[in-house]
Amino acid sequence: MHEIYQKVFGVGKAIRGLDGLRAICVLLVLTDHAGLTKTSETGTLAVWVFFALSGFLIVPILFKARLRIEAGNSDGLTEIGLFMRNRALRIFPVYYLTLALIFLSTITVVSGDNVGKFYESISWLLTYTTNIYIGFVRHDWLGPLSHLWTLAVEQQFYVLFPLLFIWLPSRFWRSALPILLLLMLTVSAFLVFDDELMFRVNSLSGFYAIAVGGIFGLAAKRLGAVELRFSGLIILALGVVLILQHLYFIFGGHPNAALIIAPLLAGLLIMLVTVCQNSAATRFLELPLIRGVGVVSYGFYLFHGLLLGPSGRIVAVATGMREGTIFQGMQIITAFILTMIVSIASFIFFEEKIMQLKKRRATPITVAAGSNG
Repeated sequence: MHEIYQKVFGVGKAIRGLDGLRAICVLLVLTDHAGLTKTSETGTLAVWVFFALSGFLIVPILFKARLRIEAGNSDGLTEIGLFMRNRALRIFPVYYLTLALIFLSTITVVSGDNVGKFYESISWLLTYTTNIYIGFVRHDWLGPLSHLWTLAVEQQFYVLFPLLFIWLPSRFWRSALPILLLLMLTVSAFLVFDDELMFRVNSLSGFYAIAVGGIFGLAAKRLGAVELRFSGLIILALGVVLILQHLYFIFGGHPNAALIIAPLLAGLLIMLVTVCQNSAATRFLELPLIRGVGVVSYGFYLFHGLLLGPSGRIVAVATGMREGTIFQGMQIITAFILTMIVSIASFIFFEEKIMQLKKRRATPITVAAGSNG
């Protein structure tokens, strides 16, 4: 038990504070999907922070790959192969495990409308195109499966972005990224801005949010560690502004405007947490329970939708309640506990073992010195 505790809740080895941000995001998703914060769409805000965080971490990894190519230490095909392999090892196994568990539940104990939604969308779920199915084929959400559209967008970005940028000289990255994100946002807005669902789930809107995070990720690499007075208060204030602008546009009837602004504020927030590692805000985000939720956040995000329904039934049987704020609160607590148990088990006994394979680096193809790949 001590070893499991240390792996999940112990001192982090990655950038301090980011797991804490992940934890807050998955909790906002959970409260939204349970109905407690549905009117304020906290899950939507969390997803856009997730997108920005993905870009913040992934784009600098690809930038380093480009630098290795330019130094003659690797080549484009090797770097793309390594990147795709590492992303696949992190994302695919537990994702397809989740789909397998859903399938098993549909042929054993689960019945009803959600089973039909699963079988209707199975080909889209398997191919990471769920966002296209939701927005442009079904024109509606998929119940407990709806949140999987975000993984489709991220996977599409992981496939397309390296193919576009790994061949681009590093000196052009910082100018090309803003041009690319503006182009993606413009095309997305021109085509489907008036349709809230289509604008939200289409790939270009997600790519825009991820690219924004990538720009801040490159900026953070250049800044390095920064000693900023009152950095904790600045980070807290920025987080409050991020939430307030979201609520302003959501309740004002302009949800798509919130999606445009959120990645910009989220990217800046993530950058400040990263470069101000000694801030009070970062120390708060590193509290063991908060950080632990973030460590297993990928599994938590995948599994929570499957456990919300059973959690509600447990609360109903135990208390006799079936609706109301108190019921929703108890359902969230129950779902949180169950999802954490499943997510920790998945992380320790499944995900972590598979991720060990990422340590095996392929031998690069020999490239002539000075080659740009």
